[in-house]
Amino acid sequence: MVHTFRAGRFEEAIAQVKRMLGEDALIVSRRDLGPHELRLGESRGVEVTAISGRDAAQSALDVRSHMGTALGILERRLRASGVPDRAVDSLLTTIRKRQNGKELGTTALKELLATVLSEELLFAGGNTAARVLALVGPTGVGKTTTIAKIAAHEQLVRRQRVGLVTIDEYRVGGVEQLGRYADLIGCPMEVASDARSLEVALRKLGKQDLVLVDTAGRSPRDTFALSAMAECLSGAQEAIEVHLCLPVAMRERELRTAVEQCSMLSPSRLTCTKIDEAVCCGTIVAAHIQSGLPLGYFTTGQRVPEDLSVASADLLAGLLCGEDLN
Repeated sequence: MVHTFRAGRFEEAIAQVKRMLGEDALIVSRRDLGPHELRLGESRGVEVTAISGRDAAQSALDVRSHMGTALGILERRLRASGVPDRAVDSLLTTIRKRQNGKELGTTALKELLATVLSEELLFAGGNTAARVLALVGPTGVGKTTTIAKIAAHEQLVRRQRVGLVTIDEYRVGGVEQLGRYADLIGCPMEVASDARSLEVALRKLGKQDLVLVDTAGRSPRDTFALSAMAECLSGAQEAIEVHLCLPVAMRERELRTAVEQCSMLSPSRLTCTKIDEAVCCGTIVAAHIQSGLPLGYFTTGQRVPEDLSVASADLLAGLLCGEDLN
C-alpha cells in the first residue's frame, strides 16, 4: 500500500515516513508543492510517497513471479518490440480478463493475443470496393515492388484483369522498373504526369478489373510535392483508393512525420512493408495507432508475388511473438 506524506521540508517528510512505516520503508517519489497547493501560512512544501519494506518486498516478488510466466514474457516482448506502452497495457488488461485466473501456455496465449488484436485493431482484409488503388509513401518504402506483388497475385492467382499506371517520372528508372513488372505479369501499363493525363490513362484501362497506380516517393517534408500529388489523385473523375505504405523499421519520429504529412493524400488503408528488414515489429501497431488506418497488407521481401500477405490479427500476433512471417 502506498502512503503519502506532506511537510514543509523533505527531511521532515522522511521523519514522518520512518515513524509510520519503519526504517526500511521505500521512497517511491517526491515532489515540491506548487504555490496553489500550499496551505495558509506555508511558504513551501514537499510531498513524499512511500511503501513499507514488507510491501516493497512483496511487490518485487509479485513482479518477478509475473515476469517468469508466459504472460510476463509476452509483456516484455511487446514492450521491447516497440508497441506503445498504452497499447501494451490495454492488450494485457484484456488478456488477463480473458484468462480468468488460468495460466496459459505460449501457444494458447498467442491465440488469445490474436483474438484481442482482432477486437482492438482494424484490419481491412484483401477485398476493396474500389477499382483504382494508388500506393503512396516516403521514398524507398517499396511501393513499386508492392504494386507488382498485388498485380501478380490478382492477375495470375485470382484471374483478374489488372492494369498499371505510373505517375513516378521523378525517380530515375521508376517508369522502366514498373514496365518490366508489367511485361512479366502480362498486363498493360500507362504513364501519367498530372490529373488530366491520369484521367486519360484510367479511361484507356477502362476494361481492367483493377488498376494500380504507382506514385513517386516524396520526403514527408516536401509539402509542395505532396500537395501536387494530392491534386493529381483527387482530380480524376473515378474515385481512387489511396493506401499509405510505411516500412516497419521506421523510427518513431519519422513515422509520426510521415503519417501527419501524408494525411493530405487522404489514405484509407495502411500497408506495412519490409518486415524482413525490421528487428522487431511493434511499429506496425504504432503506425496503426498513429494513422488510425486499417491494416491492409504486410510485405516481407523482394519475391513477387510470394512476399505479400493480407494483414490479419493472426499474422500480427505471430510477428509480435517473434515468428517469421515466411
